[in-house]
Amino acid sequence: MESKMYLSKAIVLSSLVIVSCIKLSFASSQVVLSAQANKKSVYQAMQKVADWQMAQFDSKTYLFKGYDDGAHMAPTDESSHPQGWVYAAFYVGMARMAKLSSEQGNEQYYEQLLDIAKNGNYLFAPRIYNADDYAIGQLYLDLYEKYPKDEILAPLKVIFSIILQSPSTTSLTYEDVTQKSPITNKLFVDEFGHRKFNLRPCKNRWCWADALFMGPPVWIHLSKVTGDKRYLDFANKELWETVNLLWDNEDHLFFRDTRFFDKREPNGEKVIWARGVGWVAAGLARILEHLPKTHQNRHQYEDIFKKMMARLAKAQQADGLWRPSVLDPQTKPFKETSGTGLMAFAFASGINQGILDKKTFLPVAEKAWAALISAVQPSGKLGWVQQIGEAPDNVSAEDTQVYATGAFLLTGSELYKLYN
Repeated sequence: MESKMYLSKAIVLSSLVIVSCIKLSFASSQVVLSAQANKKSVYQAMQKVADWQMAQFDSKTYLFKGYDDGAHMAPTDESSHPQGWVYAAFYVGMARMAKLSSEQGNEQYYEQLLDIAKNGNYLFAPRIYNADDYAIGQLYLDLYEKYPKDEILAPLKVIFSIILQSPSTTSLTYEDVTQKSPITNKLFVDEFGHRKFNLRPCKNRWCWADALFMGPPVWIHLSKVTGDKRYLDFANKELWETVNLLWDNEDHLFFRDTRFFDKREPNGEKVIWARGVGWVAAGLARILEHLPKTHQNRHQYEDIFKKMMARLAKAQQADGLWRPSVLDPQTKPFKETSGTGLMAFAFASGINQGILDKKTFLPVAEKAWAALISAVQPSGKLGWVQQIGEAPDNVSAEDTQVYATGAFLLTGSELYKLYN
């Protein structure tokens, strides 16, 4: 009898949450967004975009819908795992939205995120060493700061303990390999959950630009939360291996991975992918939030961040966006909001942290925000998002992805802090 009573209460509570979400989603969809940035307009934009995105979330499958029209990805795509990098990049921004909303007395977004994390038992996608598969640890860290329960971080600590005990020493050269089993003579395939993809050994380390957003911020934040310096030491060592490899000291930007060193655009410039370098910019901004002020390498982190952001500011286009190819905007002359959102967040965060000069860089961030607002459809859907890839590509107004929504929310959360 008692268990039935608890079940009945749980059903009622779930129904109330669903009704509340529907009401909020409808209310925010009626808001007309303004490109004029202030606290109110920024929050309204964040809420509208977040509510549209969460309206696409299936509470039964815990996946975003929209596979048929290409809004997200096929369920068998290697990046579609609900604890994988695509979802993780969204949750990073959504957690910022939840914090802002909580400060205004609304716990709805935190409750949604906690339910998602609980449903996944605070676990990760299956490739232990791959930063794409433990990037969701950031969600768990953000939730832990709100709900400090040991169970939230237990799986993350186990995974990172394994990595610390047996760190990968594979080369950072980005390449696909084929390898046969000495027993069955069949090719090894990296496969899980009906997802198959090429074997890339270097992804057991941070061998691609995106990884600097997915990996080290989790390690460094965990170190800050637990006081365990081992996590910070590991992240610091591995990060500089990657930086020293992918940093272009001439243009002060990052190559996506080693395959791009010798590639050139039609105008003769290097192939610098907007979202790739955006991942690095946003990743460094997040790292600097948690890196101790007294850390021996703090100056180097800030130096490379400032050089990169100064160079990116010069590459911003007249409409406030960055094109898919940063140094050759004409080769893929499309608006692109995922790379722009990540860079805009980095500019705003750098200003808030006192690393970037406000007078110089706030106009860059505000111009980018106005451009992002212009890409939000009346429904709240964020368009002009380059689909999952690894190089500059075509984009259309209808293209969207959850990681771009995450970047949008990250940007808004930092701009919100800048206004009275």
